[in-house]
Amino acid sequence: MKKPLIAVILVLVLATFACSVDNIGMETVETRTVTISENLPANLGETELDFNMTGGEFTLYPGSEFLVNGTITYNVEQWEPQFTRRDNYFQIKQVNPLRFSGIPNNDVVNTWDLALTKLLPLNLSIEGGGSKNTYDFTGIQLTNLKIVQGASDTTIQFDAPNPQVMEEFTFTTGASSARLYGLGHANFSTLSFSAGAGDYTLDFTGALSRDTTVDIKATISNITIIIPAGMKAIVVNNGTISNINTQGTWLLTNKTYSTLEEGYTLTINLDMAVGNVSLINEE
Repeated sequence: MKKPLIAVILVLVLATFACSVDNIGMETVETRTVTISENLPANLGETELDFNMTGGEFTLYPGSEFLVNGTITYNVEQWEPQFTRRDNYFQIKQVNPLRFSGIPNNDVVNTWDLALTKLLPLNLSIEGGGSKNTYDFTGIQLTNLKIVQGASDTTIQFDAPNPQVMEEFTFTTGASSARLYGLGHANFSTLSFSAGAGDYTLDFTGALSRDTTVDIKATISNITIIIPAGMKAIVVNNGTISNINTQGTWLLTNKTYSTLEEGYTLTINLDMAVGNVSLINEE
């Protein structure tokens, strides 16, 4: 199944490029690096961060003594980042890649390497084109998290409990590969996961502090869902997919899979027509 999925992803990525191609290639310039050291707001209340990236490589991690600090390195002149700051709002933005004509080549550089503060609550939004992403949100006080991207390869991790209640976590991607680790630590109320063809892992390691709901909608995909030992989970098959494989102990009633645990409940609503789903209950 995985080889056809890879072929589908390549077709979709090429189709995306084709929508904006008028020239042979993007013109590059000498590589430039912008250094960012954005101070904490005077009011240490909830702050909105908005990152709008053209596409490339994006690394986020915790531990900045500033609101945001790090570097952006690029070599397409029109990709010079733009900054907007007002009170408890900070935005870094690049131009939408579909406004360009031309195909990016191997010489194109667009690398964001940023650290975020752990000292105040953050409402974080990340939007961009196709990219390779590594997001470590361990210990960052996230109240909302929105990630919208094109065909990408993404790793997200929470290695410790989120100090804030995350009201809403939204992850939307095109034909991609993504691994989300430690989702039980994310402390979200709802997670909306929408994806194109690809391979996806949702690992709910951690402990629930309330009943939570996850909505998963995907096209032709391989999806692995990992439930840690002791977590009460219910997976409802709302689609027509029939290829659902289980590991560990699950109770199957009609189209609903349940772990035999007590406590706060993780409810996963699964909407898929074609693909493979692996449900793993660690015991």
